[in-house]
Parts: sequence; structure tokens; C-alpha cells
Amino acid sequence: MIQPDSIMLRSGFIGGGANAATDELLKSLQAATTAQTKAEAYFLTSSEEAAAPLIEVEEKDRRRVGLFTLLKYSTTNERYLMVVGVVMAAISGLSMPVWLLLLAQSLSTFNQIGQLFATMGEEAIGVLLDELYKLIYSFAIVGGVTLFSGTIYVTLWTYVGEAQALRIRKSFVKSALNQNMAWFDTHCSGGDPQALSSLASNSIMRIEVSLKRCIPDTLANLLASVGSLMVAIGLDPPLALFMMAALPIIGICVGVLSCFMRKYSGQALGELSSAGSFASEVLTGIKTIASLRAEGWATERYTGHVKKAQKYSVLTIFCGKMASGMMGLLFYLIYCFAFAFGTTQAADNIDTRNEYISPFACWGITIRGHSRHIDCGITGSEVMVCIYGVILCAQFFALMNPGLNAINLGRIAAVEVYGTIERTPPIDGCDNIKGAKLGKDFQENIEFKNVVFAYPSRPNDIIFSNFNLRIEAGSSVALVGPSGSGKSSLSR
Repeated sequence: MIQPDSIMLRSGFIGGGANAATDELLKSLQAATTAQTKAEAYFLTSSEEAAAPLIEVEEKDRRRVGLFTLLKYSTTNERYLMVVGVVMAAISGLSMPVWLLLLAQSLSTFNQIGQLFATMGEEAIGVLLDELYKLIYSFAIVGGVTLFSGTIYVTLWTYVGEAQALRIRKSFVKSALNQNMAWFDTHCSGGDPQALSSLASNSIMRIEVSLKRCIPDTLANLLASVGSLMVAIGLDPPLALFMMAALPIIGICVGVLSCFMRKYSGQALGELSSAGSFASEVLTGIKTIASLRAEGWATERYTGHVKKAQKYSVLTIFCGKMASGMMGLLFYLIYCFAFAFGTTQAADNIDTRNEYISPFACWGITIRGHSRHIDCGITGSEVMVCIYGVILCAQFFALMNPGLNAINLGRIAAVEVYGTIERTPPIDGCDNIKGAKLGKDFQENIEFKNVVFAYPSRPNDIIFSNFNLRIEAGSSVALVGPSGSGKSSLSR
């Protein structure tokens, strides 16, 4: 017999692929689809954020439902709550550019300390305290609004998502149990009950994730990204555009590595699926394997799948680390050039006035009835906030990717789930149509006349062609024939 421990020891690997496949073997390795789903969850949680946007190769080409169609099973009250949540998410996202404006104002105030003491003497202390208190109150208000709006939209969308997912789950189970046999043959891998449970759990789980906070989170990150970029461009357009021109280089490098990540992860998932399927077959026919003394062959073949899965998983993680390292290197290079460019701008501002007017650099601030003059050139505070704004723009834009990926997977899963819920079976066992009553002349005989039958999943594989059989009441009939001749289909 094949011992699981011996297979694990002979493989000699403790990497990601080996652990995942061995876990499948120790758990009796249900079906190939279950193995693939568990392997997918492993890769999504083991890799860093660079590997988070991975989508199954098989599913990215499938049909998707619309975004509003995804929310079709919500009630009227839930839709009102979702609208309130979207508004709160927008407020939460716009708080970041407001915070950047306050940061620019606070740095500008500190930059004027020397000038205030030179012109106002000791009175400058009171002026600075007034300005600092205003900024402190402003930051506190922005933080409070962000906390309130963020809590509200997360709570509302989580509640609405849970309610919709529960409603969809009940409708799916009710509709699936009401379908005819042809539906199970085409949707459940030949009537395998494990496939139906996998479809119900995995697909509805993805829909539930997409119905929760993914949509408002994506909206909040989008507004924060666009708002931060607008503030950076308003404070220092040349520097902001210079940094934005370098971001596509990062995108190209990371995109190339992501292509290799998707390729290797798909191959690793395929090998893990093959290992799980093969192990399931071996454990099912373990008596045959033992009688043929094929334990060594089975172990070697299983170990081959495990080694290939480990190889591709290591390459996937390596590409993910390379993407993270490349991103960090390019960002630090951008920092160097940005600070050098910004320092030149600030140094030119010392001897030059009114040559360049920034939209936010010439605010007229009244202090004790007197208008304080601010140099209308680029200052060091504006350079700092501009650099920070562009970096925040890139970060919030990257944070949109997991949310968009989850929404995309939910829209793909909804095609099968919603289609099942809305499908009306040709033979409805829950209708109110009364059947015909058996008469007194009913004969307890079974007769097949010119039956032609093929499974819907294999329409070209004809099981019966003009099949005829009569079974008299009280008689015993034996069905004899080779595998695949239709004995089980006839008894069903």
C-alpha cells in the first residue's frame, strides 16, 4: 500500500507546492476542482501584494455580469443603504487630498518663522500659536470626519453584502435542488455531488466578497488617488509631471514580471490539480494498486507532479519578490531626481519673485488685520507635499487592484450562480400540476420502446440507439455488458 508519510518523505520537499499537495493527500484529496481552489487560496495568501491581483487563467476569459446586475438581489432598503455607503466612501476618499492641503499649509507656516520674527518681534509667537491651533483643529476635524465616514460605509456595505449573500445562497440551493437531471449532468461533472458543493461554496463566496466593501473601497481609493494627484499638480506642476512621467516605467517593469507570475502560477495550479486528482484515483483503487505492486510507480508519478508544482511556485514567488524589489529601486531613484529637481526650484525662488505663480502658493492669509506677503515661487514645503502627493497617488491607485480583482471574480461567479437561480427546469417537481391516477387495469410491467439516449454532457456518445426491453412483473432480469454499455443508465 502507498503510505502518505512515505510519499511525503520520498518527495524530499517542504516548499509551497509540496506542502499544498501533501495536505491534499492527507485529507483524502477530494476532487481536482477542490485541489485547484485550495491551491489558489494558498498562492493568494502566500505571495505579497504584487501577487494579489492574480486571476485564474481559465476564468479570465469567461463571461461576466454587469456591476449593477451583480446587485440585483438587493432589496429597496438595502439599495438606499448602499447609496449612503457610497457617499460616505467618497467623503472618506476625499479626506486625503484635504489632509495634503493642510499639510502644505502647516509646512508653509513653519517656513515663515524667521520672517515673522524679523518683522514682528515677540508678537510673532502669538501669531504662530494662533496658526498652529487652527491647523490642529483642522487636522482633528478631518480625522474625525474620516473615522466617521469610514466606519459608516464599511458597516453598511458589510451588512448589505452579508444579507445579499445569504439571500443568494438560499435561492441557489432551492433552485439547484429543483433542477432536472440534465442540469446536474452538465453542471456537476457527470452528477458528482462534490462538484455541486464546490460550485456553491466557491462561487457564492466570491460573490459575497465582491458584494461587501470592495466597491466602496475601490471608489474611496480612486478619489484619494485622483485628489492627491490634483493637489500635487496644483502645488508644483513641473515636479508633479516629471514624477508622473517616470511612473509608467515602473508599471512596465512590474507588468512584465506579473506576466511571468501569472504563467508560473497557472502551471503550478495545474500540477497541484493533477497531483490531487491522481492521488484521489490511487486511494480509490488502492486494492488494484496493491495487487499490481504499483506503489513505486504511483509514488514516483505523484512526486513528479509535486516537484513540478514546487518549481513553478518558487518561480512565482521569485518573480513577486523581483517585482517588489524593482518597484522599490525605481521609487528611490525617482525620489533622488525629484528632490534634486525640487531643491533647484526652491533655490531659484530665493532670488526670484513672481516669475511663476502657483495656485496654492499665493494664498492671502490675514493675520491680525494685516495681509502677509507670501513669495509666489515654489517653496520647499510645496516641493515636499508635491512629492508626497504623487507617491500617495501611486499607492492609492495600486490599492484599487485587489478590490477590482475581487469584483471581477464575483462578476464571473455570478454568471453560473445567477443563471442557476433564474433557470426554469423543463420538468419542475415543485409545480402544482396534478398527475394522472393509475387505473384498475394498470399492469406492473416495464417496457422500453425504441429508446435513444445520450447524456447532455456527451451528446455525441450515444448510450442507447433504438433500445427495446420488456420486463414482466415479478420477474428477475440481469443486465450484462461491458463498461459504458448503459447498464447503470438503464437502472437509473
